[in-house]
Amino acid sequence: MVRQPALPLWRHVVFVDWHGVLSRSPFWSSIVTDPRHPLNRPLRARLGRLFGDLDVMTAWMTGARATPDVVAAMGVENVPRYGTDYLCRQLERDCRSMRVNVELLRALQPVRERAFVVVATDNVDTFADVFRRLAARPSTVAPDDSLGAWATACDDLLCSSDVHALKGSDPQAFFGPYLAACGLGFADALLIDDRSDNCTAFRAAGGAALRWTMHTDPLDEVTTTLATWLDSTPTHRPVPTPRGDHARLS
Repeated sequence: MVRQPALPLWRHVVFVDWHGVLSRSPFWSSIVTDPRHPLNRPLRARLGRLFGDLDVMTAWMTGARATPDVVAAMGVENVPRYGTDYLCRQLERDCRSMRVNVELLRALQPVRERAFVVVATDNVDTFADVFRRLAARPSTVAPDDSLGAWATACDDLLCSSDVHALKGSDPQAFFGPYLAACGLGFADALLIDDRSDNCTAFRAAGGAALRWTMHTDPLDEVTTTLATWLDSTPTHRPVPTPRGDHARLS
């Protein structure tokens, strides 16, 4: 279900990808980066198989399969005290502490005075739930570079597990309802994403796209592209009068 955005007068929306653009933190980072954790080796082995199974990953990211079902199917139950419930709880904790691209988020803050800034991610139900809880009740004790500290830095979240579609496979289903709720179309939108297929699909639907990867591409590519794009058309919608009275942008 698409919620009506809080600022209905904006004429632009900037969609920003999560993994590869706003963050590089993996799922279960506290386990897969800690060689002393009892689940380190078995979980990494099972995640390798999971991430290589396109059908399962697509079902998980489009909401056809829930996290507990996917975790149970990984078969880590034979490790004492570290079964499905533990892994589901730990995934939530690790999503809260995912490290974010603070420089990019800071650069996006002035953009919010002229456009919606929306995280647009092919992602799973747990991530979407954690993000929205943090955005509604931001943590005051989260590390400065964590999702817990920056969840309110964007206006909304658009997640594949909610809309039951992937960005590159069906951009109309992924982005269309949100744009319609804003009274906008693809011509009013810019996508910042690290995947060329997502950018190509978004351009084919009528939007603009910048392919950009954190830790690889310079930040000024984003700021220059945004400035040029935002200046290309008026920022605000005209208020009705009562009757009677670059960069790699394409």
